[in-house]
Amino acid sequence: MKNIQDIAPTLRIAHHYKFYESSNEGNRYGYCYAFHLFDGGQGTVTVGSKRYPVRRGSLFYIPPTHIHGFQSSHEDPLSSYNIYCELWTNHPMQTKQHVAYNTAQIDSQYLTTIMPCDELEHIPSVVQIQQHPRLVDLFIHITRVFSENSLFKNEISASLLYGWILEFLQICRSAQPFDPRIQRIIEKMESHSWNEDDEDDWQIQSGLQKTHFYNLFKQMTGLSPKAYLLKIKMRRAAATLLESNRSITDISLYLGYASIHYFTKQFTAYFGVSPTQFRNRH
Repeated sequence: MKNIQDIAPTLRIAHHYKFYESSNEGNRYGYCYAFHLFDGGQGTVTVGSKRYPVRRGSLFYIPPTHIHGFQSSHEDPLSSYNIYCELWTNHPMQTKQHVAYNTAQIDSQYLTTIMPCDELEHIPSVVQIQQHPRLVDLFIHITRVFSENSLFKNEISASLLYGWILEFLQICRSAQPFDPRIQRIIEKMESHSWNEDDEDDWQIQSGLQKTHFYNLFKQMTGLSPKAYLLKIKMRRAAATLLESNRSITDISLYLGYASIHYFTKQFTAYFGVSPTQFRNRH
């Protein structure tokens, strides 16, 4: 029996995927270990004989050989960050084959090494990690590092994934505070445009007393509502700067800022460089 500290992760595939409308991607067979972090849309995931609803922040763990499928809403298609990896070999396969889409055509040569590990076997199929922003951000960062055409992307992404898995397991083991009223507010913060006056509205919408709301929010996220919102905005600003040609003014308006100067000030304080410098450096 192996310990979780013995894993030696290497990535086969890591990417962000937007499902097609009314996508029904079922009956696939996993050749390696898979983690799927959903960041938008509505639908369900089937693992074996069980079907699970998906919401933002749902993290699915699917071990190799498990039959699984994805069912996406027509009106609001699912989207997810995905990592397919090996865990138990220092000599990973040089292949991008990670699933068999037709179970009648399974090719066992692509199946990863599987070792008995009590910690892995007790990870549930789905865990809600939206209240753990560090874990969410690191997962997204790993997929982006692996997608880059950089010299040490394999080594960097593998090292980051090792730490991520250990922290994820730690969260699965611990009794983390969770309150559905706070979770609803977090989901609204993640999916809407905002302004600086929304903070009182969040507390009112939660139905909680002000002090209780702030205490619960910080227990679940590690941040105050204002700090959590800033993190969302800065993460979205960075992604938009790198993935589009939108102007700085347009991005600041998109994020709910009344002034480009205030946006630039907050961005510079958060990242240490201005939005223009951030875009040019990457």
